[in-house]
Amino acid sequence: MKCIILAGGFATRLWPLTENKAKPLLHLKDKPIISHIVEGLPENMEIIISTNAVFEDKFKKWAENYPDRPIKIFVEDSFEDEFKKGALGATAMVIGHEKLDEDLLLIAGDNYFGFEMKDFIDSYQNHPLLAAYDIQELDLAKRFGVVIANTDPESSSGGQVVEFQEKPQEPKSTLVSTGCYIFPKTNLNDIVDYAKEKNDDLGGIFEYLLKKDVPINVFSFKEKWFDVGSFEGYLQANRELLNGQVIENGQVEKTGSQFKGGVYLGDHASIQDSTLENTVILKNCKIINCVLRNCIVDEGAELKNIDLSHKMIRQGSKIEK
Repeated sequence: MKCIILAGGFATRLWPLTENKAKPLLHLKDKPIISHIVEGLPENMEIIISTNAVFEDKFKKWAENYPDRPIKIFVEDSFEDEFKKGALGATAMVIGHEKLDEDLLLIAGDNYFGFEMKDFIDSYQNHPLLAAYDIQELDLAKRFGVVIANTDPESSSGGQVVEFQEKPQEPKSTLVSTGCYIFPKTNLNDIVDYAKEKNDDLGGIFEYLLKKDVPINVFSFKEKWFDVGSFEGYLQANRELLNGQVIENGQVEKTGSQFKGGVYLGDHASIQDSTLENTVILKNCKIINCVLRNCIVDEGAELKNIDLSHKMIRQGSKIEK
């Protein structure tokens, strides 16, 4: 089995944090989102990161943190959001270019999965398998692929898909697909064929397979899951995973400051006479006499004498009042 992690989107809704950084490389709790995924995979599994030409160097730099992992960076020829291949199109491109002929673990790289990836892989039974989470509200389910499944009374996490709705206006279930799938090698041609029709309809492949009477199994889980699609969603994910902790990474200078809720402080951050609440400060930032609530401050920013709430601060910004 090989793994493709999809990381080719431009994430314009999260600008300025994603102006020069792919969404899977955004910081979550104590490391990039994609690092949470990779560190949960079997150590010997070959991993292909599918990204665009803009972020190629960023991912190559990130991969240097895993010298013992078989990680390959596959680059689409997309330089703008308008010309990106789409999630399914990118998957089909990797399948063709790499001549994949093994079962495929396919993961959306902007998601955090709280379950053990080993449990997911162990539940695979040579049929397409998707990880699903009960989001509990029909209105929320409209934003995702909705799974209608027959539950297996002999399994606490299983069942079989009987219907799949991609972002429906009237969901029939609150069980949603979470961007983590396994496809048998016998279904890789189906992905390639369907991508020719709908290159950005990743969930639609399941509707396509159901029409061909292909059995699709469900791995349902109750651990935390975050789809980082908006700033509020990104804040919530950091807040819940930090869980009231103050985490320091490397050398941090703190003088005369208070920390409330979950706070992350990156290497060589300097925090002086400030109050931080549920806030992420990345490396090489300098914060002086500030109050920051629910903020993300990107690398190398310098803030002085300001009071901010629910803000994303661009890398290298210098703001003083």
